[in-house]
Amino acid sequence: MFNYHENGKPFYFYIVLAKQNPYNKNVIEDFKLTQKVKIAVHNGNYHADDCMSYAILNYVFPDNELIRTRDEKELAACDFIVDVGGIYDGEKHFDHHQRDFHEFRTEDDQIKYASAGLIWKRFGPDYIKKAYPSISDEQIDKIFHDVDYKLIRYIDANDNGIPLGDDEQPTLSKAVYMFNQSIGYIDPENFRLASSFLATVLHGYVTVSFRYIEAEQIVLQALKENCQNKILTLPKKISFLEVVTNHWELFNDVEVVVYPNSTESGWRIQSMPQDPANRFSNRCPAPEQWRGLRDLQLEHTVGIDGLTFVHPSGFTGGAKNKEVIMQFAAKWIQESHR
Repeated sequence: MFNYHENGKPFYFYIVLAKQNPYNKNVIEDFKLTQKVKIAVHNGNYHADDCMSYAILNYVFPDNELIRTRDEKELAACDFIVDVGGIYDGEKHFDHHQRDFHEFRTEDDQIKYASAGLIWKRFGPDYIKKAYPSISDEQIDKIFHDVDYKLIRYIDANDNGIPLGDDEQPTLSKAVYMFNQSIGYIDPENFRLASSFLATVLHGYVTVSFRYIEAEQIVLQALKENCQNKILTLPKKISFLEVVTNHWELFNDVEVVVYPNSTESGWRIQSMPQDPANRFSNRCPAPEQWRGLRDLQLEHTVGIDGLTFVHPSGFTGGAKNKEVIMQFAAKWIQESHR
């Protein structure tokens, strides 16, 4: 279990177990990387990518302070800057959103690293050595690649919008199996930990289903009242993709969706999916020359002031206010189909 703090309040979540391995009682004492560090990840919505990154770092550096921010001054004061900041150097900075980022596991690999993979690449061996201090370097290397292949690369693929459909993907059943292997099955408390994890997932599913009812009403109403020039404008940030796929024929003429950010200032634009069976496909992706750009560089390239970013995959971007996002959306559609 990981102790996660934001605004001084503790939260507990399961990603990979960072509990001291029950079969190696001197793990903490034998491990050398114990200095206190500051770890920064972005604020706003969190994803498996940044959560897994922190899970790894929290185990390797248990004495840490977690800061969720995009403020450049706050980032500069941190020891590790993860999934934010626009820089990757393999030591302090571990972002993958910048335009010039082209890090793959191998030359033939189609899955670009996301921050989880970058953190695992740098600190995975330390994580394994801490869990099993007596194993050989060869065994560490084998475990490192096995975990990367069976778990980490799926998180990277999802974060980069790359669908993987094979049978090796992690599942809830596999997660519970991992509880048995990681903390054992004799102690009743371990059963409660696994059950608590599934209860959190179950509650999440119930909540998502409940919120879909609201989202469906809002999206369909917006389609009637606020859809012009192939731009669908939503009154707030909601999960609209499932509504779109469930009413696919109604959205044939929509190219992009714009909506206000819920936890940050500004507005977002997002391409509609090209295929209802693949949410990573883009009906109207950003032009290649815009992708991965931010702030002044993006404004200069596009010719519109007030822009903030375009995702490297081209599926989404941002602007400082609604007026700017509407200008951006019109030009986005125009340039996307050139």
